[in-house]
Amino acid sequence: MNDYHITENGPATTIASKHPATNNFFSPRRFGRYCAKQIHEWKRGLLLQFFSLAGIYTILMFLYHPSDGEAPAITSTGIHILIWFGFFIYIAKSGSSLAEQIGRRSKRVLYLAVPASTAEKYIAHLLWTLILYPILFFAAIIVAQYASEIISSSIRGEVFNPGTPLQGMLTVWNDLYSLSTIIVWTISNIVTFTLGATLWQKNSFLKTIAALFLLGIIIIFFYTIFVGKAEFGSLFTYIAIGNYFENFKSIDLLWIINGVTIIESIILGYIGYMRMKELEINETKR
Repeated sequence: MNDYHITENGPATTIASKHPATNNFFSPRRFGRYCAKQIHEWKRGLLLQFFSLAGIYTILMFLYHPSDGEAPAITSTGIHILIWFGFFIYIAKSGSSLAEQIGRRSKRVLYLAVPASTAEKYIAHLLWTLILYPILFFAAIIVAQYASEIISSSIRGEVFNPGTPLQGMLTVWNDLYSLSTIIVWTISNIVTFTLGATLWQKNSFLKTIAALFLLGIIIIFFYTIFVGKAEFGSLFTYIAIGNYFENFKSIDLLWIINGVTIIESIILGYIGYMRMKELEINETKR
């Protein structure tokens, strides 16, 4: 903000602010206060999500518990699939939660009135969807892991054997080089559904899924039309794959895919940010 000074002759003159202009874009102190404010306001909702997830997965692990009781339920392949499927759905839904704040005009006005820049609000949303919600999710899984074993040993009379926390959860990713792929897919998931939240404020989660499904159908359709025939297929394979990936190892191909996904995430993230700026500009014009 500008400072005002009254001269001896009476008129007010404006003195440039001592704070750099970049503070209007991002201020670490203001950003920290905004994050603390949001978490304080959401703490009840976060606790409810935590206990809901823990309860659901406790029941699932109890049902998937091996009848011989020798292996903990967390090692079941079925449980691993359900956990990772639930994780990506939960993160996508969390990314779409931005629509709840910028959807109805009453909430949007309150959201935009918070003394923080659009960049700080957008970055905060991405960060707690990337860090806070995964921590909450897997903490709930650990609680469910031990709770299911306690219930199983009490009801079925089996030996209490919870295993190690999140035992075997990365096994399913071994062929995909685990951690890097999970992180890249999670980031892509977040920015895609966050962008969807800026495009559709009502039923954002479902509309984004429908849009992705439709996009997949279009890609398959055009591939079938233009590349599916033998002569086009062989030409495409030679040009796009033969020349470049013929001598590549699987790990090299993986890094290329991850790199392309990261670039795509940056582009979608920037578009999402510009959409939020547009919403802010349109609201201030009213």
